Amino acid sequence: MSRIGNKIITVPEGVTVEIADDNTVTVTGSKGTLVKQFSPAISFKQEGNEITVVRSSEEKHVKQLHGTTRALLANMIEGVHNGYSKTLEIVGIGYRGQMKGNTLVLNIGFSHQVEIEAEEGVKVETPNPNTIVVSGIDKERVGQMAALIRSKKKPEPYKGKGIKYSDERIIRKEGKTASKKGAIFMAKLQSRNDVRLKRHARVRRKISGTPECPRLNVFRSNAHIHAQIIDDVNGVTLVSASSVEMKLENGGNIAAATAVGKEIAERAIAKEIKNVVFDRGGYIYHGRVKALAEAAREAGLEF
Repeated sequence: MSRIGNKIITVPEGVTVEIADDNTVTVTGSKGTLVKQFSPAISFKQEGNEITVVRSSEEKHVKQLHGTTRALLANMIEGVHNGYSKTLEIVGIGYRGQMKGNTLVLNIGFSHQVEIEAEEGVKVETPNPNTIVVSGIDKERVGQMAALIRSKKKPEPYKGKGIKYSDERIIRKEGKTASKKGAIFMAKLQSRNDVRLKRHARVRRKISGTPECPRLNVFRSNAHIHAQIIDDVNGVTLVSASSVEMKLENGGNIAAATAVGKEIAERAIAKEIKNVVFDRGGYIYHGRVKALAEAAREAGLEF
């Protein structure tokens, strides 16, 4: 820190600096007076309106004190001359702050109001309900008071609600609901039939009809239902039945599905086919698909 410690401090007009024998420094200006006692390992040389901070040795801790002492003294001079201030912003619907005497009262989303007593030597103002200005001559106290106010409701990264410094940049996050809504939206873009076809393709990678155990496949529409027994090895349909072929009055109900299931089973047994693997075509095992399968079992097919 010697680079900072070696910098000369220029005392502005209207500011007086008094250095006592015990290293107590008194700085007086138009804004007020600050007094601070520094380590005896550091000394001060004052020539006119210039002050130089000198360290007594090259030891590590003395070097560390050198730059820190110079910065603290410079801050004291700046404070009594121009003062310090920090501006905070309150972000959020219904969030606000106001001064009641020497107490800052905050409404920041809790079930109760938050009250903060202003420290001695620090002035807290609320020019409007969403702005807080902390000012004073002591930089440390001003910063500490501003940090205390901010800590009561730190800004969150999703909506940015809370208390933040006016020059503070909040890195925002997208949030979980955004990705969830996107997934729901994309799911709605796919038709039910597209989902069924994807499900059927996934199942067909695992099951296949053979001459010994062919595949019983089901397809249904709003008006009809169809069933086939297929040998996938040779690529032939062994038996088929449908509500269209059977000329049923209403092919889109459970009664029609039961009739088709019974008919396909009887035709399969007539060709000495008894064991099959059931492929529901990606449909949910419910309603007409379930009725067809149960009727085929009752008629003698095993699967």
